[in-house]
Amino acid sequence: MDPTRRLLLAILLALLVLWGGWQLYAGWGLVTMNVQDAPIGKVLSAISRQGGIEIVSDLAPETKVSLQVKRMPPVEALDIVAVRTDASWRLAYLGAPDQAALNAALAGFRAGQEAPGWTSSGGGGFTLVEPESGEAFDLREVRWNPSSGGPLPDILQEAAEKTGVLLAAPTNWLPEVARPQPGPISAVAPRLFRQAGGVSREVFLLRGRGGSDDEAAGGWRGGRWIGSAPERPDTGARGGGWMGRVMGDPERVAERVEAQIALLPAAEQPRARENFATMREFWQSVRDLPEDQRREKAREFFTRPEVAEAMENRRVSRWAKMTPEQRIARTKSYWERKAAAQNRNAP
Repeated sequence: MDPTRRLLLAILLALLVLWGGWQLYAGWGLVTMNVQDAPIGKVLSAISRQGGIEIVSDLAPETKVSLQVKRMPPVEALDIVAVRTDASWRLAYLGAPDQAALNAALAGFRAGQEAPGWTSSGGGGFTLVEPESGEAFDLREVRWNPSSGGPLPDILQEAAEKTGVLLAAPTNWLPEVARPQPGPISAVAPRLFRQAGGVSREVFLLRGRGGSDDEAAGGWRGGRWIGSAPERPDTGARGGGWMGRVMGDPERVAERVEAQIALLPAAEQPRARENFATMREFWQSVRDLPEDQRREKAREFFTRPEVAEAMENRRVSRWAKMTPEQRIARTKSYWERKAAAQNRNAP
């Protein structure tokens, strides 16, 4: 073969190898799938494998889901699955004295059972900030600045309230732990559990809807995630009032919001801070009102044009992740509820 042609062929092969390597690198940790009515286990396994995350679900194995995504962050793919299966999900860090205890707790979750002897701290909510794109928030990189050391349960509650991440451990595991060094929760939580002399797991929990019984049992507070939720003291004397009991310590809530805002694109951060300041001012203004007056003030607040617009943007972003059949069903349900309400109010 002519030397020039040999050189050109070698260059072409090298470029092909580089291109292939770049494609592999660019898609590393991202999810690409195109499945129709696939078993939920198959879909979650693919997201776990491609995205490098662990997902544990209590959804029935016969649950089917369709998913068409290309090079998507695994958390966003998981969020779409949650929307399409009418489920919810949380990022969780579990710690225990040994691996057997962790496995038992997760086995209980898979079976739809509350892990006996476990307590979960959930911070009263998942995220208080959302990207304008509507994409799911990946809280693994949210920063946590621990205030002090102390009993492990107290530190876990602080971490939950300051980050929005779910943390869980056996209720009777009460080691004293020195103040962890600040950093991303994905690094600090495992280090905290090691300091306590135990082991840990980072896991994304996907939970099916449990219905009214689940809500009554405290599902919003952590109930059927992993173990029971700790009782929160009334923080009204510190400025929390009703919202303090729901969301946690007001100062920690503010710190959580700022930590989550830091994950947003720089251009979105000023508006996010402004929105939170508006919301915080509203809740402070109604915290001491009777229930009926608080509801009326809330109705007035949430019908403000700027607030209604933000809520509509969030609704549209969720609808975009639904299947066409889900959108039709939701629309039908909305009009049925509206007609029922009009009939009740008719003279």
